[in-house]
Amino acid sequence: MSCHPHVFNFPTLNTHFITLSLSLADLKADPVTTVETALGQVGEPLRWAITQVDEAAGLATVEAVVTTVEVPSR
Repeated sequence: MSCHPHVFNFPTLNTHFITLSLSLADLKADPVTTVETALGQVGEPLRWAITQVDEAAGLATVEAVVTTVEVPSR
């Protein structure tokens, strides 16, 4: 009788704190969609906030927590 260990390859959920800058002109029309679309390129947004606005530079700083899923290879 041989014994084979079970190897489980469960996905890993990772959380990341990110900061990004977005154009105020882009945010003006639809800020929620603009921010969530930008964050969606990095991962799945859990929460986010516009934490700084630089009117002279025309930029807003967004801080967010996003998740990504890492699927192990077999």
